[in-house]
Amino acid sequence: MNEDQINEINENINQDQDSSAREARRQELMGMFNPDRMKVIRKELFPSPRDPSVTFRDGNISFNAACIRELEGVVWVKLMFDEETGLFSVSGCDQNDKHALRWCVAKQDKRKSRRMRCPDFTDSIYEHFGWDKKCRYKMLGYLIPYDGKLYFVFDLNVPQIFNEKPKKGEEPVDENGEVVKVDTRKGYYSDDIANTFGVPMEQYKKETEVKEMDGFVEIAMLTGVREKTGEAEPQLHSDASTPPDPEQPEPTRDQ
Repeated sequence: MNEDQINEINENINQDQDSSAREARRQELMGMFNPDRMKVIRKELFPSPRDPSVTFRDGNISFNAACIRELEGVVWVKLMFDEETGLFSVSGCDQNDKHALRWCVAKQDKRKSRRMRCPDFTDSIYEHFGWDKKCRYKMLGYLIPYDGKLYFVFDLNVPQIFNEKPKKGEEPVDENGEVVKVDTRKGYYSDDIANTFGVPMEQYKKETEVKEMDGFVEIAMLTGVREKTGEAEPQLHSDASTPPDPEQPEPTRDQ
């Protein structure tokens, strides 16, 4: 038997040993593995600008370009909010719908996101969740079919938080009285999200069940706008005075 034959035999033995060791480890992991004991890592912890999202600011909301693209051809939408679960929803509707709102600027074949000015609504949302008006809140959107219609659904309980640029004279200062620059681009999550690996499997299964949407209320109900009282209805239109969003191009002003 020559040296090459001996080396080949030794290599085969090593491969068999490696294979046996891997199989033994696989069997060990099979005995340990139980998905029901695991947590599903939140997608929110892996944010991407390509993900559909909505951003709430003090006084206005806006949907990013990914949302506008996903609901192809939709210009007019109806917004809904479930006070019990904290879910916020948007779906396309007819322009003549009583509560139709224009969520984008549409010009020929191009549609662009716009800020929707709605201080009465955002005041209610900020108060409902105990949010800080010096911050903006961004939530991922999930496209969900329901009863033959598509809805974007956002969980407002899981926001990515960004500091807004302080107003002049309200900038934070250090112990020496020097103005501290505020990072408005880096987002963070609350401790109950950031300090956990994810959602327990039991909770995940409950959250992903298809549920009736009877709990949703339309925004006009949430903000307390009443019909035929002579009260002015909140205006929801683009706000030219709102500073540009560093996360996305400045929306085109309505024509």
